[in-house]
Amino acid sequence: MAVPTLAQLLDRFPELEVHTHAQLEHALAAAGRRCSEAVWGELHGDGVGLFAAHLIACRVREVAAQVGQAPPSSGSGLDASHYGQQFAELQTCLPLTTGFMV
Repeated sequence: MAVPTLAQLLDRFPELEVHTHAQLEHALAAAGRRCSEAVWGELHGDGVGLFAAHLIACRVREVAAQVGQAPPSSGSGLDASHYGQQFAELQTCLPLTTGFMV
């Protein structure tokens, strides 16, 4: 399964429409590089979409902190957004791998 399109991402997460298409495309590309299709298999599109949404949510939080607005309190890493938490939960469905790919 290929990286989701911008339209597919917005269908799944319409709340992201407030962001520019360039920001969303960048997040999709970054998430696509971080989620190996060989490892994720059928769940690849779901994983990429969730991780892209997580990247956007984290960026919003960083910008809010830079301009002095208190970001909502949350964890770090994947716990920093509900998208990241869903991504981590989805990761538990993946087969165990050694980390080496041929």
